Amino acid sequence: MLNRFGPVIILVMLFGCSSPSTVKFLSTPEDAVVSMVEDNGTAVVLGKTPLQSSEADVYKGSGRHSQILIKKENYKAHEIVLMRPPSGGSETIVNVQLVRDEVNQNAADQTVTQEKIANAIARANGMIQSKQYSEAEAVLSNFVEQYPSVSVGYDYLGNLNYLQKRFAKALKYYKKALALNPQNTERKNIVEKLESITKNDSRAGDAQ
Repeated sequence: MLNRFGPVIILVMLFGCSSPSTVKFLSTPEDAVVSMVEDNGTAVVLGKTPLQSSEADVYKGSGRHSQILIKKENYKAHEIVLMRPPSGGSETIVNVQLVRDEVNQNAADQTVTQEKIANAIARANGMIQSKQYSEAEAVLSNFVEQYPSVSVGYDYLGNLNYLQKRFAKALKYYKKALALNPQNTERKNIVEKLESITKNDSRAGDAQ
C-alpha cells in the first residue's frame, strides 16, 4: 500500500465468506470521494464513504492491484495501492483517517473574505453615487469595525465626508487609511490638502 499525499491510517482485514469478494471503504470524517485511478491517470469515481464495492469495480476486472484515491474538500488527499486478496469470497476493509489541509483551507477563507470586502465596498459605493449618505455611512462604519486593518474602508468614509464638506471628519478617516497604507501618494496629497483647509477654517473661526 502506498500513500503519496499524507499520513493515513489503513486497516485491511480479510474474512472468509461464501458471497462474492468486496472492498469496503471507510473514512473519518465520512463523505470522502473514493476513486479508482486507471493506468492513463483518469480517476473513476466509485462513490462516497462509507462505501462497499465489488472486487470487479475496484480491481479493474481481472487486475491484481488497484490504485485508489480518497479525497474530501479541505482535507489532504490520500492515494493507496490495494493488492487483490489471493483467495475469493473475502472482504477487504480500508479505513482512512483524513487530515485537514490547512493551507488550502486558509486560501479558501481568504477568497471568501476578499469577496465579502468587494461586495461591501461595491454596495457602499452605489449608495454614495445615489447620495444615500447616511445608509452608506452605516455600511462603511460596520465595514471598518469588521476589517479595521483594510484601508479602503477608511478611504470611502473619507470620500463620503468630503462630499458632504465635513472636512475635519474626512481628514480623520484619510489619515487612518494613510497610516495603514503609507505608500499611497494620492492619499498623501488629499491629507495635505485637507490639513490646509481645516487649518484655514480654524483660523477663520478664531477671527470670528
